[in-house]
Amino acid sequence: MSASEKIALQAQRLATRLRALRPAPGDPSVEPGPPPGPTRPTPPWQRLLRLPRWRDLRAALRQNPGLKLFSLLLAFFLWFSINVSERDAESTFEVPIRVSRLASDLIVTRMPNKPVEVTLRGPRTILNGVKEDRTRLALDLSNGAPGEMRIELNSDMLRPELPRRLKLLRLEPSRLRVQVERLARRRIPVKVDLAGTPPLGYTVAKVEASPSEVEASGPAGKVEDLKEIKTEPLDLRAVSPRFERDVLLSWAGDFVSFMPDRVSVRVALKESELSRKFEHVSVALRNVPEGLAAQLTPPRVDLTVRGPASYLNDYRIPDGRVYVDAAGLAPGSHRVTPHVDLPEPLEVPQREPEVLTLQLTAKGGR
Repeated sequence: MSASEKIALQAQRLATRLRALRPAPGDPSVEPGPPPGPTRPTPPWQRLLRLPRWRDLRAALRQNPGLKLFSLLLAFFLWFSINVSERDAESTFEVPIRVSRLASDLIVTRMPNKPVEVTLRGPRTILNGVKEDRTRLALDLSNGAPGEMRIELNSDMLRPELPRRLKLLRLEPSRLRVQVERLARRRIPVKVDLAGTPPLGYTVAKVEASPSEVEASGPAGKVEDLKEIKTEPLDLRAVSPRFERDVLLSWAGDFVSFMPDRVSVRVALKESELSRKFEHVSVALRNVPEGLAAQLTPPRVDLTVRGPASYLNDYRIPDGRVYVDAAGLAPGSHRVTPHVDLPEPLEVPQREPEVLTLQLTAKGGR
């Protein structure tokens, strides 16, 4: 038998077996089903909202039943010990007063400084959970008006809110008086307050504050009365000839603030000047024409010299710095003004006498 015949025989046998396994047409024991189609995944929201079947719940409860029963008993015991069996206790502590809300055009100028005593009652474990350093009494003054306000205190003002099991027994005091005023803002000039004296030999030449004006805000009655605001005193004994420093503004009353609260102060010093009198200073003669004799009357003058004290204290006028120039003068009598040649920054505001007499005569003549 050839190979092709063998393959045909095996194919015939396989077909015979398949026909034996296939149900016969019209067999009522086999119901034809719908043709297979693509399987659609279940949407996530259906999986979340799908209720577990009773069979799944029963199977879950049968797993570790002892551990589940123990957890249920422990939870019940904790709830019972905290909410039923624990005996109530009282606790008193002090809380500060804070303004939680206030209209933008108002300012609180008087409020009790002492904290409020709060007495609470409830389970001790819950009482111990109240943080005394974080609890405060918040006042809502958003509907306030200028003037004195009387406020009744209650548990709704406590922040954070009390747990449900705690009860507020009392507040001491139970009523507060709060003074509210209109808030005012205006710009006022800054004046530098100088204290002490500058170093020896110096005087103040210029003082500037930057900025020269600041914005004052506070109770209207105080802010409107301010004409200027001074800086804190600046000691001139510690300044140098060119000095700059940030200085705080001085206190102007309770609840009055400034923006900014400090300014940059620049101080410029200059050497103090003094006047000194030099008496009987000899007057020299310069450029006397050849062949002439010169005679000056009087031969000396008194000079008043002004300049920096550090320079003038030990100054001496050198010879020849006070002179009369006779160049170009003819023989005879002349009224002349003496010249004074002094270094800067010295100056001569006064001479005595202002005019001298210069007599020029020919040599050998009368």
